[in-house]
Formats: sequence, C-alpha cells, structure tokens
Amino acid sequence: MSKKLYQVLNSRLWDTIWIISGIILVVISTILSSKGHLSLTTVTSFMGSIIGMTVVLLLANQTGKLATGLGIIGALLDTFNNYKFGLSGMMLVGIYAFFLYTKGFLTMGKQIEVTKVTKSNLYISAVIAIGGGLILYFFGSTILPANAPTWVISANILVFIIQVVSQYLMVEGKAIGWVGFCVINIINLFLQTYIIISGNNPTAVIYLVMTFMFLLNSIKAVVLWFGYGE
Repeated sequence: MSKKLYQVLNSRLWDTIWIISGIILVVISTILSSKGHLSLTTVTSFMGSIIGMTVVLLLANQTGKLATGLGIIGALLDTFNNYKFGLSGMMLVGIYAFFLYTKGFLTMGKQIEVTKVTKSNLYISAVIAIGGGLILYFFGSTILPANAPTWVISANILVFIIQVVSQYLMVEGKAIGWVGFCVINIINLFLQTYIIISGNNPTAVIYLVMTFMFLLNSIKAVVLWFGYGE
C-alpha cells in the first residue's frame, strides 16, 4: 500500500494534474476578486500565486536550486503586494521568506538532501517562533482578522507561528517541516469552512479547494521526504 502511494505521489501525472488544477483555481479566484478591474497588484498577485504553487510542488519533489530561485521571486512579489495593501506585518514575512530562499539557493544543490533535525535547528526554531510572536504583537492588526471569534484569531496565530518555523525547517532540508505544513493546511480548511458558512467572502470556496490542494501537496512531501514506501 505504502509503495503504491509513493509511486502515485511521485509520478509526473500527479504533478501535472495538481499544477493544472492549481492554475485554473488561481485564474478563477483572480477573475472573481478583481471584478473586471485590472491593476498592477492584480497582475503581481496572480504571478505570485502561480509561482507559489510551482515552488511548493518543486520543493515537495526535493528540487533545490530551481525551487528556491523561484521562491526568491515569489517572496519579492509577496512583499510588494503586501506593501501595496498596507500589510506591514506580512511584508516582514515576505522579507523573511526572501532571506530563507536566498540562503537555500546559495547552499542547496540541484536536489535537496533530507537530513535529521539537530539541536541547532531546534534552538533556531525556538528563536523564530519567538520572533513570529513579536511580529504578531506589534503588527497583529495587519495580519490577524478583525472582529473575528477568539478561536479564529487563536487559529490564525497558531498557523502563523507554525508557518514561519516550518519554512525554516523545510529550507534546511528537514522533513518535519512538511508535517507543520500539513497541520497548517488542516487548520486553514476549518477557517475557510467557517468563512463560507459566515458568507463573508464569495471566493472562499475557491480558497477552500486551493487549501485542500496544498494539503495534498504537503502529504505528498511528507511521503517523499520521509521515504515512505520508497
């Protein structure tokens, strides 16, 4: 069973279906959110979304140089978009991702070598988590949803902290980072479902499907990086 799963997730057919589905969803969400108005941020957000999906797929396949190189471009686009939208806290996250991907691009080979977590990784992860907490403390109004139930805000805080730590671990070639992304995507599924039920966002269904796709990619990465069924 595990060997069959590995073969399916590691196949070109899986990747092709996944990326084509992702592009279609990005196109639909862009059309719905732009409401026929084409602006610079519409274009850069579209480009950033496509690059972002490509990057996570490449990283799941343990691609190093190409994935982190595209990640640098994606991080710059995200930083620019967040600047234009006045989201100062998310700008800092974009800058953080830029430096992570730059480090990965300079230190990684063509393929990512998966290694065990070290004590140094744990210490750095703790520092990053604290740094993420400080960003939320000072810039939380530009990151966390306003006028939301306590559980929604708490879930968003948890997602943010796990995300910044998991990004670091992933670029360091630690498979456990993808477990973090699985947790993030599961939480986001609940958050998107809440948004749909609340009726606050007409594109929430699209984002729900995209989140499910990201969860599938994270599961693929866990299987491949840990070598289940290899």
